[in-house]
This record gives sequence, C-alpha cells and structure tokens, in this order.
Amino acid sequence: MSNEQLDVLKHKYVAKGAVTATPQFADTALNAEIWDADGNRWIDFAGGIGVLNLGHRHPKIVAAVKAQLDKVMHTAASVISYAPYVQLSQKLAEMTPVRGPERKTLLVNSGAEAVENAIKIARAATGRSGVITFDGAFHGRTMMTLAMTGKVLPYKNDFGPMPGDIFRAPYPNPIHGISEEQSLNAIRTLFKTDIAPHRTAAIVIE
Repeated sequence: MSNEQLDVLKHKYVAKGAVTATPQFADTALNAEIWDADGNRWIDFAGGIGVLNLGHRHPKIVAAVKAQLDKVMHTAASVISYAPYVQLSQKLAEMTPVRGPERKTLLVNSGAEAVENAIKIARAATGRSGVITFDGAFHGRTMMTLAMTGKVLPYKNDFGPMPGDIFRAPYPNPIHGISEEQSLNAIRTLFKTDIAPHRTAAIVIE
C-alpha cells in the first residue's frame, strides 16, 4: 500500500491522539535509514525517540530477538518470569552508580510508567508528596505525568483537573532568557510560597 492509502486507513481507524509527525509510513529500515511505503529513502534522525542506539536491524539484536522468539515470546513477568528479564535487570543495575541492596531494576512499558514509578518510589522512600518539575518539560501522557509536563499544548489541554502536589519552576535556558541563578531562585521562592522543602519528595529534570 502507498503512503496515501495508509494515511486514509489511519484517519479512519486510528484514534486522533496517536499523532504522527510525518505523513510517510515506514516500510523497511536499516542502520540509520528508512524506506517509506512509496520507496522514498530517509535518514532517521529520531531513532525511535532515542531507543535505537545501534540503528535499525543490527544483526546481533535481530539474532537475539529471533532466538528468544524461538523459546518464549511473552508470559507477563508478574505471572511467570524468565531468565533474560533477570539477566537484563542485573546488567542495568550493575551499570548504575548505586551500591548496596537498593541497587535494583524495574522494567516497564514506557517512559510515563517509569516516571510514575519513580515518583511512587520517591514518595514511599521519603514519606513526602511534593514533586517539582520545570517549564517546558515533557514527562508523559498519563494523568500524573501530564500534571508534571510543563506544556499545555498539545498535551494537557482540556484534560484537567490534574493530580496535585506538583510544582513548577522555570528551566535555565538562555534562549528563553532564564539563567541558572534565576531558576535556582525560583525554586527557593517555591520553598517559601508553595511547598516546604521537608514536603518535597523529588525534583524531576527532563
């Protein structure tokens, strides 16, 4: 099918919330290149939004995926786990600077789920509830991460009310005329006017 034909189907059957930045449809890909449904060749600067660090169809990754599919496709690790889950968790934990019994891994489905779990962990560990985020940041499309996101359009317009105990400061960005000192002063002001430091569980920076 052509890009145009696929676009017709997308508008007919895919929810409007699943927005795509480009009108093309990927057909095949290799390394840093994508060929669309019309045969046009593109350089992929997005990399699945930063998750294809080795490019498309790296032979070692393809071989590992095929080998796993020949054994187990999916079980839901909450029902019965399997070796690669534990082995990957070990490798990720060993790469972090954390030491001791707290060095553990949680594998989740998306960035939003990771951020929400990080907030839950911070709140449980500190006994505090406040979260500080920054203007312009994007944290996800779930309700908690929407509350943390510092952009109304296109993400959080008409979806309120949002979860509480989320506070925002300007992010230091010379393009927007915000210095590091101004951002730090804004956090100091938050601590005086909106949330006491002893109630702050986490400061989340995108």
